[in-house]
Amino acid sequence: MNWQRWTFRALDTCFFRNSSPFNSGEGGYTTTRTIFPPTMFTIQGAIRTSLALERGWLPGEERLWPKELGGPNDLGELKLRGPYLCFEDQPYFSMPLLLLEKDGDFTRLLPGEQVECDLGYVSLPVPQRPIEGAKVPEGCYISRDGLAAVLEGGTPTKKDTKRSDELWVEESRIGLERQDTTRTALEGHLYNCVHIRPRPKVKLVVFVLGIPGKWQVSNQRILSLGGESRLAAVEVEAGEPAQLLPPPPHLTGGQDGKLRFTVTLITPGCYGELEDVERVICEGPPGVPGRCISACIGKVQQIGGWDLLNRQPRSLISVVPPGSTWFYEGDPQYAEEITKLHGQCLSSREAYGFGQIVIGKWEEEKK
Repeated sequence: MNWQRWTFRALDTCFFRNSSPFNSGEGGYTTTRTIFPPTMFTIQGAIRTSLALERGWLPGEERLWPKELGGPNDLGELKLRGPYLCFEDQPYFSMPLLLLEKDGDFTRLLPGEQVECDLGYVSLPVPQRPIEGAKVPEGCYISRDGLAAVLEGGTPTKKDTKRSDELWVEESRIGLERQDTTRTALEGHLYNCVHIRPRPKVKLVVFVLGIPGKWQVSNQRILSLGGESRLAAVEVEAGEPAQLLPPPPHLTGGQDGKLRFTVTLITPGCYGELEDVERVICEGPPGVPGRCISACIGKVQQIGGWDLLNRQPRSLISVVPPGSTWFYEGDPQYAEEITKLHGQCLSSREAYGFGQIVIGKWEEEKK
């Protein structure tokens, strides 16, 4: 079995609801926003449903559901990676949170001197080069080449980054539910939501492994994606996830004999219970050799999905956002083992592609 690359192109607007609910009676003043790019919980449902339909399954016919595609809480034989945001066929990743920016000028954050805070004695991140007014570039994405420069210990250029409004625009929608018999609006059923309209040449890419070789998989298809059954065109071809990732840097020990490297999420990190998430924030993802000494972490997010079998929203789970970065010190003898973690998913939902990391390097500031 080989990896397949599924490329999604929205044919209209799309809607991937965030964790805020549609509550009856709120009126049209509360806006339900959308997540873009969507999480794998949404994409996997579209992929598996499409494959099942090709195998003769119909909604409501549970007995015809192919066992290879798993069930409500597992993927069966499938393994997924992504989704990756692409513009003009080039991947763009969430901006690593170790960067500060002002007017296209970037500086890195590095672990500083230990200070006492609510976490005890820790090394909080400090700017490598102070820039007055610099801040975390929220809503920005970095190209493959730009991310490669960051992993090598440098900074991107302005041409390596794009703001979200260069990749998509938001469109507010107001709707209501109508009573079929009277053709009048139902009381308390007005809603307000925000749709996303991707710019031309913006696509989503997901890699799929585990589809049985004997299955005849169409290389062109139209399917429903996300809320309100919006349509997307999908192209299926051969491809490997590593094709989209920048290469890892060459890791070597410093003059003091310590190996210094970073671990950065490029997909949301899913680590189980909230207590596990809190531990990962402080100690880093599981399975990384070395000692985490500092981190640049985004706000923990709540994500869910749609349970197709029971026709109801799934329970929300907490995830660490992509771009979050941990700083490590380790033994140079583990350099090869650490490098092999580049592109791996260190997560409780590895099969879904959550918790995918890239390895970088950093150098301690000279006193």
